Amino acid sequence: MANIEQIDLLQQGVEEWNDWRIQNLAVIPDLSKADLSGISLQFVNLSRANLASTNLEGSDLRNANLRNACLDRANLHLADLIEANMQEASLQYTCLQGADLYKAILSGANFYGANLNQAIARRANLEKAALRAIEGCMTDFLQANLMRAQFDMANLYKANFEGSNLIEARLNWANLLDANLRKANLCRASLHRANLCRATLQDAMLKGTILSDGSIAGRD
Repeated sequence: MANIEQIDLLQQGVEEWNDWRIQNLAVIPDLSKADLSGISLQFVNLSRANLASTNLEGSDLRNANLRNACLDRANLHLADLIEANMQEASLQYTCLQGADLYKAILSGANFYGANLNQAIARRANLEKAALRAIEGCMTDFLQANLMRAQFDMANLYKANFEGSNLIEARLNWANLLDANLRKANLCRASLHRANLCRATLQDAMLKGTILSDGSIAGRD
C-alpha cells in the first residue's frame, strides 16, 4: 500500500517532492494504488517509484522522470507524458489508452499486455522495448525508434508506423490489419505469421525481413 506521508508530500508540489528525493536518495517511494488523477506532475522525480495500480488518469507528467519505475496495472488513460523518461520502466497491463508519449524515452520498457489503443508515440524512443501482446489499435508510432522492439502477438489494427525505425523488430503473430508501414525501415525485422491484410508497405525497406509466410525479402 502507498505511504500516506509520501502522498501528502507529493500533493504539496513537485518542487518540495524533488527536494525530498535529493535528500533521501536511498528511499524508494511507494505510491501504489494512490489516486493521483488529474494533477500536475511536470518534471517530477518518480524514478524507481512503486506506482503499481496507481490512478494517474489525465495527469500532467510532461518531462517526468519515471526511469525504472513500476507502473504495472496503473491507469494512465489520457495522461500527458510528452518527453517523459520511462526508460526500463515496468508497464505490464498498464492502461495508456489515449496517452500522449510524444518524444518520450521508453527504451527497454516492458509493456506486456498494456493498453495503448489510440496512444500517441510519435518520435518516441522505444528501442528494445517489450510490447508483446499489447492492444495497440490506432496507436500512432510515426517516426518512432522501434529498433529491436518486440511486438509479438500484439494487436496493431490500424496502427501508424509511417517512417518508423523497425530494424530487427519482432512482429511475429502480430495483427497489422490496415496498419500503415509506409516508409518504415523493416530491415531484418521478423513478421512471421503476422496479419498484413490491407497493410500499407509502400516505400518500406524490407531487406532481410522475414515475411509472414517465412520467406526472406531481398535475399541475394
